[in-house]
Amino acid sequence: MSATDTDSAQVPGESGAGDTSTATTKVTGTASQLGPLMRVVMTFSSQKLAVVLLVTLGLLTWLGTLAQIEGGLWATQKEYFESWGLIAELPLSWWGSAIPSVENQWVIKIPLPGAYPVMMLLFLNLLVGGMVRLKWRAKNTGVLITHIGIALLLLAGFVKMEYSYSGALALYETPSSGPEVPNRQYESSTFVSFHDYELALMKDNGDTVEELVVPESKLLGAIDDTVTLSGKGLPFELQIHHYLVNCRPLSKGPMVRVTTPVLEEPGGPGIYLHPLKTSPDREQNQTGVYVRVMVRGQQHAEGIIWGPGRLPFAQARFPFVFELEGARWAVDLRKVIYELPFKVRLSKFVKRDHPGTMTPADFRSWVSVKDGGQEREVQIWMNNPLRQDGYVAYQTNWGPQQPGPDGRPLGPPWYSVFEVAANPSDQWPMWSCWVIGLGLFVHMIMKLSRFLKSSTRTNLTA
Repeated sequence: MSATDTDSAQVPGESGAGDTSTATTKVTGTASQLGPLMRVVMTFSSQKLAVVLLVTLGLLTWLGTLAQIEGGLWATQKEYFESWGLIAELPLSWWGSAIPSVENQWVIKIPLPGAYPVMMLLFLNLLVGGMVRLKWRAKNTGVLITHIGIALLLLAGFVKMEYSYSGALALYETPSSGPEVPNRQYESSTFVSFHDYELALMKDNGDTVEELVVPESKLLGAIDDTVTLSGKGLPFELQIHHYLVNCRPLSKGPMVRVTTPVLEEPGGPGIYLHPLKTSPDREQNQTGVYVRVMVRGQQHAEGIIWGPGRLPFAQARFPFVFELEGARWAVDLRKVIYELPFKVRLSKFVKRDHPGTMTPADFRSWVSVKDGGQEREVQIWMNNPLRQDGYVAYQTNWGPQQPGPDGRPLGPPWYSVFEVAANPSDQWPMWSCWVIGLGLFVHMIMKLSRFLKSSTRTNLTA
């Protein structure tokens, strides 16, 4: 029921003897006459709400597309599509030219909800208005199936955002002849997160290494303050300070002014972390932090840890190492490492350029997948990923891309970069499209059938 729904009752007519005509009396229920639960149901099932949500989603998509030009894809995705709200900025322009103000370009600031709550409300609107309140009749079968498919598509996006993770796996091409080059990674059963860091505290037990991992979320307080980490059984505390999202370790020169602490080295100039401009593409940033080891309130050691990406090279890490009470400890800042239940080896990489250019027209990889005692060869290229044990590996990049003496990219040997994703709803968008297509097909057939029947009846009457 809605505020415009009507109930009708027939009343015998009084206009003339034997007149059997009827008059219709309409009884309209207003929103104030409905119960609280029904008013909530009416609100969330409203077609007007659906239109507003779709228009808002289109506006977010348009503004987000403009924002990623300067803000970068990762930052824009977080701000526009994974947040609860934002202040969107729209620079004014006239036929592609900026409209300047006294100091800079005029900008319209628009408060908007993020795509996250918008799609949640849209899902609820589909569920309540498109399925619960829909009259369950045979003629509405196609509409109901279509709404189920759209709801499944929205649910797939939610599952991906909340429960999936991804990262990069970079491997060098295995030499066709001769030995493998040390420090190059040809085979791996791990991949590295694109953006997320973690701090690893390791203890050398001789034959084994004991590791304690601290997520980046607990370190962000060190951007402006000092974060103290301690744990049961640890004979020390770790103080984390001067957390820098993008930086590089440098030697301190005699005439160089620095804004971060300088760690003196015996007989050396000292080293420090030099802050760099944060890149919108967080994958390009190299995070660093200062660590201080405190024992019973006294400083025992201090160092710098830095998290550059070292793939596709073997994981030769250089953590901050110290000794305490006869034990050897290490602290490292690295991107989050994920384990794979299988191994991947790059057998061959092929790149084909557009004629007369250095722009790649196609690049693909042949990999060997080792899962237990079984091994199979798989070819990976654009839109043809590797699928194995719930993981999907896409061809995403290649290298080296630095120009050589002739101006062309260096190589071979080539290395190939794959995006590896673990997404429980990986196939759901495809299934939802099949469901939506089925619903539209059923609805079209039923409409066509009713149209043909009505046309036939009209012709027979005529």
